[in-house]
Amino acid sequence: MPTEQFVTSIGAPSKPPTTNVAKDAAIFIHEFQPLLAQRTIYKKSATPPNCLAVSRSHIFAAQAEKAVVHVYSREKGNQEATVPFTERITSIAFACDETVLVLGTAEGRLFLWEVASGRQISTTQAHLQPVTKVVIDPTQNFLLSASKDSTVHLWSLPALLSFSNAGVQPSSPIRTFTSHRAAVTALDVGHSSSFCNIAVSASQDKTCFVWDYHTNTVLRTYLLPAVPTCQVPDAADRAVYVGYEDGSVQQLSLYSVQNAAVGSATIQPPASSRWLSSDKTAGAVLSISLSFDGCSILTGHESGSVFAWDVAKAGLTTSLLQAPLPGPVTNLSLLPVSGFTGEHHSKLKIPSVVKPKFGAFDNANGAVPGNYTLNVEFNSNASALEQSSFQEALTAASFPVSMLDEGLNELLSWRSSIGKPDGSAQKETVDFMSLEDESEQPRQLSLEDQNVSLQAELEALRSLQRASFEKMDRINAERKALLEREQKRLGRTMPNGTGATINGAERMDLDVDDSSSSDG
Repeated sequence: MPTEQFVTSIGAPSKPPTTNVAKDAAIFIHEFQPLLAQRTIYKKSATPPNCLAVSRSHIFAAQAEKAVVHVYSREKGNQEATVPFTERITSIAFACDETVLVLGTAEGRLFLWEVASGRQISTTQAHLQPVTKVVIDPTQNFLLSASKDSTVHLWSLPALLSFSNAGVQPSSPIRTFTSHRAAVTALDVGHSSSFCNIAVSASQDKTCFVWDYHTNTVLRTYLLPAVPTCQVPDAADRAVYVGYEDGSVQQLSLYSVQNAAVGSATIQPPASSRWLSSDKTAGAVLSISLSFDGCSILTGHESGSVFAWDVAKAGLTTSLLQAPLPGPVTNLSLLPVSGFTGEHHSKLKIPSVVKPKFGAFDNANGAVPGNYTLNVEFNSNASALEQSSFQEALTAASFPVSMLDEGLNELLSWRSSIGKPDGSAQKETVDFMSLEDESEQPRQLSLEDQNVSLQAELEALRSLQRASFEKMDRINAERKALLEREQKRLGRTMPNGTGATINGAERMDLDVDDSSSSDG
């Protein structure tokens, strides 16, 4: 049965835990559907906003006011390692199929840590103030970093991870978005893997920009009624749901963004698009996430409460916890749904993370160094190791052209006539979308029947070829006769025998006289 779970983490505890919460519990995994219940807890953590990253095997939690990241094993259910860094971590996110952890620091720098090899890469100080959020685009080619200095940088992820940059500082950002006038509090990108994708950023200046991060072009500007704290885009990029400091949630429609003119006027969302909470003690919305079906929004609040909002009803549905958590819910994320038939599994598994080693794999010539090793295991799931080309194409960034051509040719073959054993053409066409009983569908031809059909088609082609050649012979014979008749007419001379040819008009008169005399 498909199961959907969500993970939450709290910051520094502000009150003693209730009886239903274990001591020192700080990270919680709850089942959201089909049965609401607590599944796993992890202890000894205080995580600030945007500092929790969950993979299929591990949980990474950056600690508040510390340059430390706690690593938890989801299989063992305990803390696996404590990883120190040289700077305090303010934001983390996964990249490259959960093999690279991107960390933003309080000094405005970015760290890239390969968790399977321990390789660590550091950028220059690009931001003037702490990084508030890092986001990876769906193509895994671009990295966006937002900061309190009101800017958003766009980085090339392959360039940052390239060994050609080993031993030297990586290149500068590709471009910088500078339309905000205060700290950027929220940043997300659309779900498209094309060059027409969008980015959505919100700021303390009460503005929300929808812009194309490939060209730095602003597509739409929203004037918000309050200071935004977090946001989440719809799965189909139809809307963005924004959380505010007063505990309310607002829906910003993006349906007309793609058709809007560049540089269009700013928009102030209607008051009806803002959903108010009936619980005035919940506090600010610190984290927000969207369910798999896009029908429910989950929000984590400063009071420790977790609420569910109904998108269709545009309002608060219920509280998901019997009692609030002992601290502010700084991070909340719905995990990928598990339990589907033919569920996609990663081919590689990271059994244990390797602590970062800055500069351990530097190589001046840009080649892969000899001491570079990966600590990975092949997934034992046969379906993960043996996938058809069609299954791989479904998860790829774009569909292969060769496979599209093959499919179109197959559709044409279904619509074409199939020769019968007696040589006659079958006029009925195969309807591959038909809902009739299978017994009424054309039977599958055996190898002998296919050979007979091909021989009949070959004989028909030969008959057509013979008929075409015969027709060409008749046309050539008629053409030859006409040319000979024309030469005879042109070869006639004058009656005096001078051999002079007769012009066209006189020749026609002679022909008429000859014909009349012969008739007489």
